[in-house]
Amino acid sequence: YDTLICGIPRNNFLEKWTTLPASHTWVATNESGNVVGYIVMRQGVDKEDMLVGPLLSNSIQVAQKLLYIAAEATDAQKSAERLRMTMPVCESENPNATHTIENDFGTKAILETVRMYNKKPNYCLNKMFAICSPGFG
Repeated sequence: YDTLICGIPRNNFLEKWTTLPASHTWVATNESGNVVGYIVMRQGVDKEDMLVGPLLSNSIQVAQKLLYIAAEATDAQKSAERLRMTMPVCESENPNATHTIENDFGTKAILETVRMYNKKPNYCLNKMFAICSPGFG
């Protein structure tokens, strides 16, 4: 699932990322048992912050449900200001992602970055709702 969305195999990275101390992973499947989304949430260096990423999903609805489940399970929902996400936002690809997450969790954008390419990248930006970090997606 991750490879289809990100465009490259990241099995070794994900195996290490999802087994970090204080890291939790949830997977959403459809009626046929196919993966339709997943989220990783881990404790930040501050111990109070909860870092989200990756959050990949076939739809904003599945992304919302995964984020709610993860936030509730880690008590992050009680303190939305401690929830941290890096969203790869492209209004033409995923126009409602930022607005939906901001409304649901009371979060707000505090920093914007630009990533530039000389050819169209081989990934599905419309299914990326949070990445691990700007450095390694």
